[in-house]
Amino acid sequence: MNDNGPRADVFAALQELSEVIPEMRAGQLMSAVGELCADLHGRGLWDADDEEFLEAVWQFRRNYEKALAASRSGA
Repeated sequence: MNDNGPRADVFAALQELSEVIPEMRAGQLMSAVGELCADLHGRGLWDADDEEFLEAVWQFRRNYEKALAASRSGA
């Protein structure tokens, strides 16, 4: 985690996610992560706290990487 707190961690995680999935526009990433955050915590983009949103960013990345690995292995 970043020494500047969870807000800085959110922005860093979003930057990394955008590099992992460059074909998605920023708004698409925010929307998709916000939907996942609502699924995980019952609160979406407007109401989630930084820690909840950060968890959703990490989960979205794990889900993406798992799906990518499965598609590459033919599963």
